[in-house]
Amino acid sequence: MAKYTESEAKQFIEHIAPMIVNEGTKRGYKVFSTTIAQAIIEGACGKSTLARDYHNHFGMKTGKSWRQAGKPYAHLKTKEEYQKGVLVEIYADFRSYVDDLAGVAGYYDFISTSRYANLKTARNYEEYAQFLKKDAWATSSVYVDTLCKTVRKYSLFVYDKEFKVEYFPRIVGQNSIVEALDSLGVDSSRAYRKKIYQMNFTDEYKYTAVQNMKLLSLLEQGRLIKP
Repeated sequence: MAKYTESEAKQFIEHIAPMIVNEGTKRGYKVFSTTIAQAIIEGACGKSTLARDYHNHFGMKTGKSWRQAGKPYAHLKTKEEYQKGVLVEIYADFRSYVDDLAGVAGYYDFISTSRYANLKTARNYEEYAQFLKKDAWATSSVYVDTLCKTVRKYSLFVYDKEFKVEYFPRIVGQNSIVEALDSLGVDSSRAYRKKIYQMNFTDEYKYTAVQNMKLLSLLEQGRLIKP
């Protein structure tokens, strides 16, 4: 998979997100963050061969009807995880498009079948990711987790139609995140702190002192996002 920098990711998001939001809105979808995350990880921010040369940012394969209709496609190497933890290389035929705008429209054409009908009912980025896995979009055993971490890393949820970013009230002078949450009348349990952490950071929450200080620091700045 092609590598990309943080700066390249942000530039790619600025490029692809408006296309996804505009096309998805026309089609009646409300969650766009997960789709943007798909484009980031499937096409490596436009740097993979499939994304760069064939404008397919989502890894969509052809199927017999696509090829029989004489539509363009690319025969490329890819990796699949048919057995958990075991990646195998195969060659597959992927849909090709004339430009990125056509590729985004092609994505929404692809999910317009009954197989992916539940995506239109998704209420948030996590549910959309879970539906994708349930619908067998990808074989990766960590696909849902990877998508959700990508959404949180780049705050992609701001693109979702009904999502509003809410922050905890700013508070200073507390010695720990537990004390700070308690003073606000907020659940300070380990389970809820994990939800808060996952909403604000991409690494796994292991309840360490360093991670708790990161939470407290954001809270003191008034930038701690509510789950």
